[in-house]
Amino acid sequence: MRNISIAIHEQYQKQGIGSKLLDCLLELADRHLRLIRIELDVTARNERALHCMNERDLKRKVCLKRLTIVKGRYKM
Repeated sequence: MRNISIAIHEQYQKQGIGSKLLDCLLELADRHLRLIRIELDVTARNERALHCMNERDLKRKVCLKRLTIVKGRYKM
């Protein structure tokens, strides 16, 4: 298993950068790495990421409602 994180600096949000990065990663996974499963961890409060997933018909398996990041650390 391998992990990749995507984070867009506030200054560059709302410009489609996260969507473009996700599209590139999905293409890489499908065409070059031939992966059959990809997991995305997104908190329920991250509306932009959820919208991005919904646009691509990615299925939601679990909803992380209580997990947040405070000062760079995950908190329940």
